[in-house]
Amino acid sequence: MGILSLLFGKDYKDITSEELKIMMKEKYKYQFLDVRTKQEYKSGHAFGFDKNIDYYKFSRNHSMLERIDLNKPIVVMCQTGSRSNGACRILSKMGHKEVYNFKRGIRNYQGTITKK
Repeated sequence: MGILSLLFGKDYKDITSEELKIMMKEKYKYQFLDVRTKQEYKSGHAFGFDKNIDYYKFSRNHSMLERIDLNKPIVVMCQTGSRSNGACRILSKMGHKEVYNFKRGIRNYQGTITKK
């Protein structure tokens, strides 16, 4: 059982826009993962969320997540917070110790949006 599980009753923590802003200022400490589809990601994603792995693909094939560093905290975002919630559960079960879910998704993100 991880420390987040002891503190919050689950193995990841939901974060607010304010908490995300603080994390983004220290972006070298975190990995930022957008779990929307490739098309959604290309149409606009949060600046700094440079990793994109489609939740619908990796939810059935967890090997796609092996390229994510287990030892570095990870922040996950999707459109509304639903897919990122599921992604956080999977990442926690895979052994990630510090996982954060931006619970309201990019719809409520107040930072810079970039297109790729």
